Amino acid sequence: MKKKQLLTGMISLVLLINPIEAASTYAADKTAENSTLRSGMKGQAVVNPQQKLKELGYFEYKVTGYFGEITKTSVKDFQETQNLRVDGIAGSATLMLLNSNGKNNPVIVSRGMDTSNVSEWSWFGKIKNIVPRGTVFKIIDVETGKEFNAKRTYGTNHADSETLTKEDTAIMKELYGQKWSWDRRAIIVEIGDQRLPASMAGMPHGTQFIKDNNMEGHFDIHFLGSKTHGTNRVDPWHQKTVQTAQSNIDKK
Repeated sequence: MKKKQLLTGMISLVLLINPIEAASTYAADKTAENSTLRSGMKGQAVVNPQQKLKELGYFEYKVTGYFGEITKTSVKDFQETQNLRVDGIAGSATLMLLNSNGKNNPVIVSRGMDTSNVSEWSWFGKIKNIVPRGTVFKIIDVETGKEFNAKRTYGTNHADSETLTKEDTAIMKELYGQKWSWDRRAIIVEIGDQRLPASMAGMPHGTQFIKDNNMEGHFDIHFLGSKTHGTNRVDPWHQKTVQTAQSNIDKK
């Protein structure tokens, strides 16, 4: 009799605990889904927005599930392009837009298939996806029409690029009067049938990946809305030069 009572009590306890556990798990999942994400947090709730940021071109690192400074910067970049409050905190509005690929749907672009206005494409919205690291492209100088080839080798806020060959370097240096300069020049970056308005600075510096091209370091190429690496701000001179390049495209 005592054994029967004990068995009945154990069964009742299991039946009581299981619904509580299920409800707790559900509540935890809902909390993670709807919570505000900020620096220092970690877990699956952080993995999802990191993955979305990566798909949209704002996050170029390994998805770790940890909300650190890199993730915070990526969130701020996304918020800026979406006209949200730029605070690096992924609240409900930011997460909602991330899950809908942003209000302008800046998904990965199929080259030659996008019919939207190129003048509206920003670095953090679309162009980073069109010119990922390792992309080789043609540069056309707007003022002279001279052309040379380059490759995006690094850079997050803009495209750190390098000439492919000694001949390409010679053409680029000629554009600057045989003397490297931080002066901006309006250029068109041509990739397949895509023509993107851009601005380049003619001063090699920093990291170099391509050897034997007679250039020590890389040079900067900016697009609409891109930023400098030093200040993490939009450079007005570059942006004005990008508009000059866009005007040239509009005339064609």
